[in-house]
Amino acid sequence: MPQSLPVTAETIRLSDARGQRTRCLLYALAAALAVISWQAATVHFNYSGNWTALFMTGDVRLIPPELAAETYRFHGSTGYDGQFYRYVAHAPWFRADWFTYFDSPRLRYRRILVPTLAWLLAAGQDQRIDAVYIGLIIGWIFLGAYWLGLFAVEEGHSPAWGLAFLLLPATLTSIDRMTVDVALAALFVAFLRYAKKQAQGKPAGAGLYLVLALVPLVRDTGALLIAAQCGYDLSGKRWRRAAAFATAILPTAAWYACVWKYLPSVSAHSDRLYFLPSWLFKYPAIGIFLELFRPAVYRFVPWLNRTLQFADALALCGFLAVIAMGVWSLRRRPWDVEQWTILCFLALVLATSTPRFWAQVYSYARPFSPLILLAALGPLRRRAWWALAPMSAMALRVAIQMTPQAAGILRGLL
Repeated sequence: MPQSLPVTAETIRLSDARGQRTRCLLYALAAALAVISWQAATVHFNYSGNWTALFMTGDVRLIPPELAAETYRFHGSTGYDGQFYRYVAHAPWFRADWFTYFDSPRLRYRRILVPTLAWLLAAGQDQRIDAVYIGLIIGWIFLGAYWLGLFAVEEGHSPAWGLAFLLLPATLTSIDRMTVDVALAALFVAFLRYAKKQAQGKPAGAGLYLVLALVPLVRDTGALLIAAQCGYDLSGKRWRRAAAFATAILPTAAWYACVWKYLPSVSAHSDRLYFLPSWLFKYPAIGIFLELFRPAVYRFVPWLNRTLQFADALALCGFLAVIAMGVWSLRRRPWDVEQWTILCFLALVLATSTPRFWAQVYSYARPFSPLILLAALGPLRRRAWWALAPMSAMALRVAIQMTPQAAGILRGLL
């Protein structure tokens, strides 16, 4: 009979690690399947089987003629951001005759990573790009849940924490409206894992550099991760490493230069927005409070109007709690990468001051999803479950927005 290998502490550790990784994969698969099931149901029962409805294209704006026939349009609506990223996916290399269909072509083309991946994976074939784009969003959800599960395991917690990735506003909004923010959220979780390994002296530099090079190409706010990593290294007098990670911004800088050169300007106002968005520095530090005491106006029956206004206020209070949790976490010394990241996002919160920016949870919670996750991590490490309450308040507001879809699915099933 063949002799069995001796059981050692190392073999037990490796076996347990493989088992935990498998569990992380299963939870991530469950998250992806849940999203696919929801989308398939809402498309079937609410949008007559037309999957382009997920991009939320309005009928107020003109759309490219090549896409018009198969596009589901929302009556009386200007649509949402996902419609423009869909256009970029169909024409990532600057089609001059399409520029007029964008609200701001320079802004949308800056966020090139997800649309270009969809174009590449579809081999440039227009009839496949929409399906590939939707599949890519689901893929980012899978990766985000998987990486968050691994992060939780490495912190000594259950891999089931990977499912919390579904609660992030960036994830929920991308599920509902095909925005690119879920990719930033997933790459942010990867950044946390690599940065932690790097701080522990483990080999992670190549993976960390790749994440830092990619994330600003998803969305502009990804550059804050480069700033946080460089700030952390500079504070530890690791000059060469800080300089090396600073070069991760170069691909984004080169792409921005191309966008500036080859895409037209919509107006002088849009040129200013290219570098300095209009929602910055209008009412520094107080814009969010101004919006809190100025509820949005809805045109529904009175009880529904009050419900929506209460949910808006609850979500905004949840975000204020996130800010407080983030500020409180900065008291620890010495600062690690997470605290430097919190500091960078808190600085953006102070600058993001135009009240209308804070009017909708879809607007403010997407770019600040990394801060929302980071603020919860500290208490969660101590198993303080209340830390999920602020995130849940914002997730609840997004869920209320999706209630008409749920009602349509329920009617279809019954």
